[in-house]
Amino acid sequence: MLITWLLFVAVGLAFVLTGVARRYAEHHQLLDVPNERTSHEIPTPRGGGVAIVITFLLGLPVLKLYALLDAQWLYTLAIPGLLVAAIGFVDDLRHVPAVVRLLVHTLAAGLVLFLAGGPPALNFLGYAVPAGVLIPLLVVYLVWLINLYNFMDGINGIAAIEAITVCVGAAVLYMLVLERERVWLVPLLLAVA
Repeated sequence: MLITWLLFVAVGLAFVLTGVARRYAEHHQLLDVPNERTSHEIPTPRGGGVAIVITFLLGLPVLKLYALLDAQWLYTLAIPGLLVAAIGFVDDLRHVPAVVRLLVHTLAAGLVLFLAGGPPALNFLGYAVPAGVLIPLLVVYLVWLINLYNFMDGINGIAAIEAITVCVGAAVLYMLVLERERVWLVPLLLAVA
């Protein structure tokens, strides 16, 4: 019952905050003007991701409060996520040079790995792959993933549909593999946000 209410409140909060973000963007003329890189036909308000970020970041401590998420994962998700969201929002307000965004994304990716305690052990064809090899590869992968979402954000609805699909898929996989743990709540919370 608690989980149902948490997800219901998250949906409601995201809905309300999206309306607030939209009105703010329209009032301050924060609009994506159609160009060759977007699929918008009319100017579209920017900054709607703020509603997702706020909803998700407020939901994480609630999961922690009810012992559905431990402190390490709260910080691992919240701190780097806030960095990426902040640079994205500043870029929505005014242009941020690509090199600055790349540095912040790289810092956030490194923080995820550090706060998570490093990469898990990986065996490839019977050989242990050292963390010294995995860490740079994982940082590049995470930075690439962040920028892939930034690219998709210019195509109406594709980033949201992709995020919902991936998060619900991850939640289902977690439910099937980790039956006794409630890890599946984290991607489900992000999907409803």
